[in-house]
Amino acid sequence: MAPAHHTLSSPSLSLQREFVRKSLHLAAVVFPIAYGFGVQRSLLMWMLGAASAIALTVEALRHTNANFAALFDRTAGLLTRPDEKRSITGATWLMLSCLVAVALLSRQAAVAALWCATVGDPAATIAGRTWTMQRAAHDPEVGRKTLVGSLACALVSFAGAWQLAGYTPVLAVLISTAATVAEGMPVRIDDNIRVMAAAGSIAQLLT
Repeated sequence: MAPAHHTLSSPSLSLQREFVRKSLHLAAVVFPIAYGFGVQRSLLMWMLGAASAIALTVEALRHTNANFAALFDRTAGLLTRPDEKRSITGATWLMLSCLVAVALLSRQAAVAALWCATVGDPAATIAGRTWTMQRAAHDPEVGRKTLVGSLACALVSFAGAWQLAGYTPVLAVLISTAATVAEGMPVRIDDNIRVMAAAGSIAQLLT
């Protein structure tokens, strides 16, 4: 599935709903910030493990229990994309990706990867969607692709890799570039997985 900021014709939420969705996504920034400021790995693993277990339980229930599925649609259905109604939501993939990153990566690399996935990725969507919607109102040819989302992802990811994770500016550029390329890839793998894996792999190699 292509990122929302690349096309107007792709299935997507309204801009307002997307803002709400990404605001909830941004709440996960507590994990890289906490880890970056010294929270114990075991505690963070416990928190992410609990969050992941809850998310997977919700996924199982909404796909196997009609009553729960109806309740989920009434409460959170407006914030899910069409493809997520038949598969795992991005929120669940985000929690699982965070858990795997903390489990497998060094602290420094995990902080960078977590930041890119929890802040850089939503920054791309919000900036790209805002630019696309504003430009499309004046120019019907605008909307297929924009560099604004990718630029937002790169800048925000760079800031976190440098200032929070503690990489040098040069290494932070490499990490943020990996995150940006992964975020913009037109593949069906969830962007939370792509960004976390790309940023985390490069950050680990550079640690």
